Amino acid sequence: MFTKNSIQLTGNIAKAPETRKAGDTTVTRARLIHNETIRKADGETVERMVAVDLDIWGKRGEAFSKHVTSKVPVCVEGKLQLDQWEHEGKPQSRLLIRVEDWQFLSAKPEEKPVTEAKPKGRRTAA
Repeated sequence: MFTKNSIQLTGNIAKAPETRKAGDTTVTRARLIHNETIRKADGETVERMVAVDLDIWGKRGEAFSKHVTSKVPVCVEGKLQLDQWEHEGKPQSRLLIRVEDWQFLSAKPEEKPVTEAKPKGRRTAA
């Protein structure tokens, strides 16, 4: 029997991640927004948005919470996980990604150094 549970997804973080204690470790929760453009049969393009919850456990999640803020583009890799529970007697469920690895998709904005103004006037040969 062949089974594989692996997902890689890119997108922007919707809001600042939240970390909480979970027994002897921590879990960081965040939501990833993935946008894609699809072309319909008639040629019209449609933008679709998918929001996916992320669970990131332990030190990797703590680092994620420390360095990632909202609207930051990231790539996550992990496994799909179905959480199921009951609330007020009704079954509830959510599909999420249990993140095993993540990375930034853009460089962190750096502060531009202040440069001294050069005097205007005649140019001199170097």
